[in-house]
Amino acid sequence: MRDYREVFQRLSFLPDLYLVGGAVRDILLGEAPEDLDFATSAPPQKTLHLAQVHGMTAIPTGLEHGTVTVLLEGYGPVEITTFRQDVETFGRKARVRWGQSIEEDLARRDFTIGAIAMDPMGRVIDPYSGQQDLEAGLIRAVGEPAKRFREDYLRVIRAGRLAARYGFAIEEETLKAAREAAPEVLRHVAVERVTAEFEKAFAALRPSWFLRYLYDLEILQRLIPEFEDTHLLLQNPRWHPEGDVLTHVLEVVERISPPYRWHALLHDIGKKDTAQWRKEGWYSFPGHERVGAALIPRIARDLRLPNALRDELVVTTALHMVPVFQKPTPAAIRRFQAQAGPHLRALEALCQADGAGRREVGVWFVPQPVPIQPVLRGRHLIERGHKPGPAFGRMLQVAYDHQLKTGETDLEHLYQVARQALEEKSKG
Repeated sequence: MRDYREVFQRLSFLPDLYLVGGAVRDILLGEAPEDLDFATSAPPQKTLHLAQVHGMTAIPTGLEHGTVTVLLEGYGPVEITTFRQDVETFGRKARVRWGQSIEEDLARRDFTIGAIAMDPMGRVIDPYSGQQDLEAGLIRAVGEPAKRFREDYLRVIRAGRLAARYGFAIEEETLKAAREAAPEVLRHVAVERVTAEFEKAFAALRPSWFLRYLYDLEILQRLIPEFEDTHLLLQNPRWHPEGDVLTHVLEVVERISPPYRWHALLHDIGKKDTAQWRKEGWYSFPGHERVGAALIPRIARDLRLPNALRDELVVTTALHMVPVFQKPTPAAIRRFQAQAGPHLRALEALCQADGAGRREVGVWFVPQPVPIQPVLRGRHLIERGHKPGPAFGRMLQVAYDHQLKTGETDLEHLYQVARQALEEKSKG
């Protein structure tokens, strides 16, 4: 935790210095601020000069926006930005000029709970009643909501993310304006910025609020078309008393730990394409895990997700139903763990959250006494005179299948099994 009072003292050479934004919001809520952002009347070049004169490392990280990053020993980076006024806005961008007061700077911010500043004496500057909205638990736009969203359509998504983080409601006029602006969001905001908001929301108090908000605004379905109408897909009440597919997915997101929330969000992504109506009054989804796994690469590409996460999502989506449909025999568990490979912990988290205690899946993740990695390797075949080729690969696969099925770990025995299978195939 960084003591903002001490940082104020160390930056006291800057004129008209204020702590601004989320740090002030967190302090007023009794939380430790994560990042310390300051505003000053000094132009950025003067901030650079003064910091260097006082022996500090200063980096011009965004001079065109008035931002200088100062590296404070023992604290790390602190952003300091010159007071600004918007001259003209262009969606995600704006032409600005340096402002003359903190009030001018706060006027260009998005929501009242972030349009608050604090001076070195601890006095709060709050021209838009942000403290009142903090106490009421409201996300309210500064000024005219529709204008605020037109200035930057990412704010539509940020409203939901802040509501999810703090468990706040979105004020009525702000929510109305967000609904009206929603169709423009993905036309004007880079998908990388949208995905970054998901990452932040997945660490929030109530990530399902964020996702439900995006679904209600039809942003989630535009981003991932497979979510379209999932609120209408009723499931077997025996296993899903919560009802529809969307509600189930949001509950799994809520139950799972933050590192695995992408897995929860996408684990049933194949259900819409596999839905089959049953006379009992609900849908079944045969093969949805296989269909969903095949969809993941395209979704990951569209969302610009990292390749490592994409690969793990394919595995967890494909395998999350195995503990439901198969008996946990030693052979089945070995094969399951071998298929999961390095993604077993993520798969365990998903299966536990997906089942919600309605089915026992823990036994599938108990470490196995038999090695999951193949005992018979290519080097062993080469040592025995075999040359790489199709038959070479078949021998390795036969040996590995036998190892997983029987638990056999003797190298020579596995070699003989593979050799015998090869001989039988050549005779046939």
